[in-house]
Amino acid sequence: LDAYEAFAKGDIDASVTYLHPQVEWEEPVEFPNGDRRQGPDAVAAYLRGARAMWASLRSEPTVYRHRGNLVVLHHASGWLIDGTEHEVTVADVYTFSDGVVVRMHAYANPDDAFRSSLCEER
Repeated sequence: LDAYEAFAKGDIDASVTYLHPQVEWEEPVEFPNGDRRQGPDAVAAYLRGARAMWASLRSEPTVYRHRGNLVVLHHASGWLIDGTEHEVTVADVYTFSDGVVVRMHAYANPDDAFRSSLCEER
């Protein structure tokens, strides 16, 4: 949750604190600049670009434990840099090892996160 708060404030360095050095990070291709990235530096660059789209941002994450992973439903709302009011809810599925994030897969449709192979029993 601290990472989401830091992202909303624009503190991207704090947002990537708990990422494994080889973290796999995947954003949907329908997201602006969505793609697969590896490593905290690549993730930070993506997050900086994503945060720069917002003039003001309110972040409301809700965390669920689901079949060995954490699923964060992230509701973001506020004003985009172009003055447009915007609101979106996405799901981020986190896989941890030894207290650090080793994988994150985001879903534009939150229901898809709970149906994904990442959330199946292992």
